[in-house]
Amino acid sequence: MIDEAFNRQKILPEEERRNRNPPPLFDGSFRWFRSPNIIDLWHYRSEEEKRRIVDLVWRRRLGQ
Repeated sequence: MIDEAFNRQKILPEEERRNRNPPPLFDGSFRWFRSPNIIDLWHYRSEEEKRRIVDLVWRRRLGQ
């Protein structure tokens, strides 16, 4: 939880980042939402789903 509080101080909320021109591409890094009604589904995914998503992101980064 300490890391999340630190990240919230240093990283803009997603709602503000989306308004930038051009909007940043999501690269799988930490992000947070100012809106209280947003649920971070990453906490509810199974380990198998998390591995599949991370593998997909790395394959795209490596151009495979």
